Amino acid sequence: MSDIPVVLLTGFLGSGKTTLLNDLLRRPAFRDTAVVINEAGDAGIDHALIETGSDEVLLLEGGCICCRLKGSLNTTLNGLLRRRALDGFAFRRVVVETSGLADPAPILHALIADPLFNRHFSIAGVTTVVDAANFPSTLAHHAEGVTQVALADRILVTKTDLVSPAQLSAVESEVAALNPLAERHLLSHAGHNGGLIWLDPRQEPRPMRRRFAATAVSHAVATASLAFPGRLTREAVDDWLDRIGDLFGGTLLRLKGILQLEELAEPVVLHGVQGLVYSPGTLSAASGGVTENRMVLIGRGMEEQDLQDALTLLAAMARLAA
Repeated sequence: MSDIPVVLLTGFLGSGKTTLLNDLLRRPAFRDTAVVINEAGDAGIDHALIETGSDEVLLLEGGCICCRLKGSLNTTLNGLLRRRALDGFAFRRVVVETSGLADPAPILHALIADPLFNRHFSIAGVTTVVDAANFPSTLAHHAEGVTQVALADRILVTKTDLVSPAQLSAVESEVAALNPLAERHLLSHAGHNGGLIWLDPRQEPRPMRRRFAATAVSHAVATASLAFPGRLTREAVDDWLDRIGDLFGGTLLRLKGILQLEELAEPVVLHGVQGLVYSPGTLSAASGGVTENRMVLIGRGMEEQDLQDALTLLAAMARLAA
């Protein structure tokens, strides 16, 4: 099991990512955090920075490590591992702040495909920051903003005090249509809510109704989910993953859920990004005693019914107790 969880912090230009990140790093509970920021990021970390002898790695005042992205993210993370081994930089978690114009899908894909990353890290999830004042314009003109929301596990809507109740309601409706299963938090002052960036890598996906009908037709992003009884074999799950991979290819943006496997006593958490699937581990009994299977699929450029049919197929593979 990989031991260093990584949260991807994304959101469009000016949404408030850096403000939230600064607040997170000021908290004593997060002093053992490493931060990777894109070289072309929106703004720098405004902590007092102390050089540690490298142009790429900085030690923050509170003890956190700040690393500017040089080359690929995989290379930068592996460099942090080396620095930890050689220089004693102690960190237990990583937050990657992407550029405001970044599409998170290829970033997640590259991480999951890297064997070295999988040996030492795990993806805890995606936190997306949404600017309530500018979100309608972002959706209308920037496809990256759509994907940032669609792939999120947690959505932080900022600047809610700058819009009218009607405008905020419209933004919430758009966000919910793009990603009905993500956690959503409304923030008026992002500088006091940095702790919401962090996601537990083994957290259970949010409870789902048996079927979600919400689909963002205007942005060609469809979501479907299903909860069903029974237990699955590893072979059945592998077969299902092969089938949906052949059927949907790269149009399946995200897969996430929990499955009851015959070979395991505890339910396994499953995540997938554009054809690559990984698991951050199993859910312990202390997490709520989940006894059913739950799966959600998020795709672009497809009908919701196609996703629902794929989930129905998975449910048909589950063996019911005698």
